[in-house]
Amino acid sequence: MSKSKFVLAFFFLSLFLLSQKTNAQYNYTTAGARSAAMANTSVTLNDFWSIYNNQAGLGYLQQITAGVFHRSGFISEQNSQGIGVAVPTKTGTLAATFDYYGFSAYNEIQAGLAFGRTFTEYFSAGVKLNYLHTQIAGEYGSASTVTFEIGILSQPINNLFVGVSVYNPSRSKMGSENIPTIYKAGIGYFFSDKALLAIETEKDLDQDAIFKAGIDYKLIDLVSLQAGISTNPSNYSFGVGLHHSDINLHVGFLKHQTFGFTPSFSLSYGF
Repeated sequence: MSKSKFVLAFFFLSLFLLSQKTNAQYNYTTAGARSAAMANTSVTLNDFWSIYNNQAGLGYLQQITAGVFHRSGFISEQNSQGIGVAVPTKTGTLAATFDYYGFSAYNEIQAGLAFGRTFTEYFSAGVKLNYLHTQIAGEYGSASTVTFEIGILSQPINNLFVGVSVYNPSRSKMGSENIPTIYKAGIGYFFSDKALLAIETEKDLDQDAIFKAGIDYKLIDLVSLQAGISTNPSNYSFGVGLHHSDINLHVGFLKHQTFGFTPSFSLSYGF
């Protein structure tokens, strides 16, 4: 690799690490523009994107569903995108995901297999096995590992959901580097069939806790609106969802106090 390419790769890798620390977030904790528009509150949402956010939500899925998402970073080299498919069966919902983060000089690939099911009308649980692969250009080479995540979702009373999930409870490493272990816990309350309020905390064992709150409001049958705020650092977000038949399209924008707006896009279709 030429010297200029090495310098460019080092610059983007340094910026990537800096922004990750600034955000106290891990790239693979959430997916779907709906949750992005709600400041990444996700642990109590039981939509298709539970395939990433809390696999217990897969137990509520009623039809075969496929989806794609794109999340822009603070620079284009931090963009991420992925695809997923979920298939309900008599014993639960099986799902698979594949996503890519980064650019040619530094990238991360994650492939996952998930399963979620309801055990009663008021309780569900899920698990996901992830294969992670990181590639750094030049003599740095690549590394791979396997980890997993688990989640539960409960409805103790009507309209109230309580969710908990843990990413990488095994404390797996990528080579000599630790992969973050992230705990999420939250509640979601439906004030009506149109309005949802979700409150959540997220804790990386090596970072300060993040507190998040988001709302989802169905304006009309075809349109929903989302907004949210989070701490550490202070962010706010907003977005819109379009719904027609079994198609759900969401666009979300997250405002970082230093880096500005980062958009997200997701599309899912139920067969």
